[in-house]
Amino acid sequence: MQTKPKRYGKQAINTRQIKLIHAIKGKLGISDDDYRTLLYGLFEVLSSKALSWAEAEDLITELNGKAGNPPQPSCHKAGKHAETKKYSELDGRPGMATGAQCRMIAGMWGDVSRMPDAESRDKALRQFLYRIVGIDHFRFLRRGHVERVVKALESMGAVAPGRDRDRSGQA
Repeated sequence: MQTKPKRYGKQAINTRQIKLIHAIKGKLGISDDDYRTLLYGLFEVLSSKALSWAEAEDLITELNGKAGNPPQPSCHKAGKHAETKKYSELDGRPGMATGAQCRMIAGMWGDVSRMPDAESRDKALRQFLYRIVGIDHFRFLRRGHVERVVKALESMGAVAPGRDRDRSGQA
C-alpha cells in the first residue's frame, strides 16, 4: 500500500502561481502528459490546482531550474523594491497578519528594544510575542493579535506609524 505524501502548507495555490507554472511549462515546451507525470512524481497529484501554496512555490522553483532561470522571489510584484521588503512572504494568508503589519511591529520593537544586535533583538521580539499573544513567530500572528501587540508596544513607549507622539497617551 502506497502512502500519500505529507501535504505541507494549508493555504491553497493562487492564480498567480498557476499562471506562472503554465507560462514556464509553455516556455520549456513540456507536453501535457510529461507535465502531469512530473506533478505526480513530485507531489502525487495530477493537476496544479491540487497543490498547496508552498508546493506550488517548490514546483515553480523546479521548473525555473529546468528553464535555466534564477529563482524568483515568491512575493515578486511590479514595484520599486517589492522583492526586498522584509516579511513580504507573509502576505496573502487568510486571517493572518500581513507583511506590512509585521514590519510595523518590528519597527516599533526597534524603538523600545534595548538589545544591541539584530539577532538578540529578534529573539527578544519572539519572546515578547509569546508573552503577549502566545505565539513563537510572526508567521503564526493572526490579524486579531496585531492590535494587542501594538497596544503593548505603545504602552512601552513606541509610537505606531501615523500617530502623533504628543497624543499617544491621550484619548
